Amino acid sequence: MNGGIEVRGLTVRYDKFTLDASFTAPRGEVTGLIGENGAGKSTLMRAVAGITGYDGEVRINGVSARQTTRAERQKIGYVGNERNLPESLTLAAAEKALRGIFREWDRRVFFALAEKFSLPADRRIGEFSVGMKAKAALAAALSHGADTLLLDEPTSGLDPAARDEMLGEIWQFMQDERHTVLMTSHITSDLEKLCDRIVLLGGGRVLLSGEKDELLSRYAVVRGAAPGALRVIKREYGAESLVYARDAGSDAERVDLETLTVFFIKGREE
Repeated sequence: MNGGIEVRGLTVRYDKFTLDASFTAPRGEVTGLIGENGAGKSTLMRAVAGITGYDGEVRINGVSARQTTRAERQKIGYVGNERNLPESLTLAAAEKALRGIFREWDRRVFFALAEKFSLPADRRIGEFSVGMKAKAALAAALSHGADTLLLDEPTSGLDPAARDEMLGEIWQFMQDERHTVLMTSHITSDLEKLCDRIVLLGGGRVLLSGEKDELLSRYAVVRGAAPGALRVIKREYGAESLVYARDAGSDAERVDLETLTVFFIKGREE
């Protein structure tokens, strides 16, 4: 693969949980990680970012993540659940600190984004709302010349208008085909708007991976326990079956990412 993120046999073990994942997030594309809470999405993101130890191999733009230089690491922008920025500092003070860390820091970009996101420079980050902290973290990630973004729930805590604004900034970042984005979100409609590829995690392993449009056109849902069903969910009001779209009749319904997630996580294999 010519650039992007390659994850091969990545394994992280906790007391009662094991993450085992392999997938690619190609350069020039947005790859979305989806799955239920506890599926391993944040653990995987922290491993790719080099925060959590792992067995296996992660390569970013062809270089092993364990062997990246300081300059190469600074080309990776990470926004985690902790939102990264020190809460004891004002936004202006945090910018000054970041300016001393990143060699390609662009304070004009940072403060332009802060103004666009309505973030007060003289207010402590600890006093920001959850959504404001998310905006500040994304502004920082977009201001140090990164070509790869790792975004863990970047729009969490935002209202629909603010989410749309942040998704717009990510889309703008991706207008450079040398860039790569790997992101998670429990709001599957956000990923459906933005992503080129999808990786579905369940129980610490990859259940489904591929181009988003191809996956959404591959499957369909029909009412009842259909012959040849891939997965079936039984509900109080009746069963639903996931089938290949090519085998479905005219009464089949198209799937979205939320529907696929539910079937692959909760559905019984036939």
